[in-house]
Amino acid sequence: MDPIKIINAKMNKKGFPVPQYLYKYRSIDEYTYDMLKNRYLYFCPAENLDDPSECKVDFSQRDFFVLQTNQLTFTGVKVILNYVRPYTSEDNFRLFESKVAHILDGRGEVRRNFLLDISFELQQLVPGVDITPLLNWLAWIPTKLNNPQVRKVMMEHFILAYNARQGMGICSLTEVKNSNEMWQNYAADSKGYCIEYDMRNYENTNLLYPVVYQDNRENNIVISILYQFIGHWICCTSNGQIDTDISQVARLFVTKDLKWSYQKEWRLLSDANDKLPAPPIHAIYLGKNMNEKEKQLMIKYCVANNIKYEQY
Repeated sequence: MDPIKIINAKMNKKGFPVPQYLYKYRSIDEYTYDMLKNRYLYFCPAENLDDPSECKVDFSQRDFFVLQTNQLTFTGVKVILNYVRPYTSEDNFRLFESKVAHILDGRGEVRRNFLLDISFELQQLVPGVDITPLLNWLAWIPTKLNNPQVRKVMMEHFILAYNARQGMGICSLTEVKNSNEMWQNYAADSKGYCIEYDMRNYENTNLLYPVVYQDNRENNIVISILYQFIGHWICCTSNGQIDTDISQVARLFVTKDLKWSYQKEWRLLSDANDKLPAPPIHAIYLGKNMNEKEKQLMIKYCVANNIKYEQY
């Protein structure tokens, strides 16, 4: 299932598939046996992640619309246009984008009066749904956003999202059972170990999200928050024909660059430095380079707790 669809299903309180087993690669450190014996997961502050671009958020509204002219920029236009993408072919969507691009002025801002001239052509490219609500947002969103009540709610969301990198805690797991890259990067070049967690009936799956991998990560808070407002309004005014995408803010914390896609990561999100109950341990895999002393200690722990273990 597509990760974004899973996130949306989750945020709409619908069921979603979770892998039966997820894995945690770790090096041996002073917390190893405390974590194992007390059966908890630690939530690292998002600001301490190894990739400095992760969970980094931009608070720029000028990327979306120009305050001086009260007009949308092309970045803002593209955010709104993406709502029709699932309802037409890729070729039609590109043509749709091209037609809208041709009615932008020299500064890349929407010329409202030109939308009416091409509205029939645009509707033909998306025959399955009524796109009038979407075109209305293209023309009038800056005016709508000037409503004091709307701006107040948005600012509350902006502040929460902007501060979340300091307060958000992340525990990373993976679908990959035996990965050379994961052993090398997260288990001290195979000197550490890998825990296999049984996710069936885990009490905290409500905190679990699949990571979304993409080339250009969208981490602009303004666009993420506006995506929710726009999507909700378009969904309502199209009588549910066009779905809203409410995954945007969550995706600030579960999106990574495409180069990391081999990790097939899932993330549990909670408060920074939290220690929450771990899922049941199904097995522990010992790194091929683990020293003999640590190996015997880990085997002793596994035997005492009736946990399957295996040397990799």
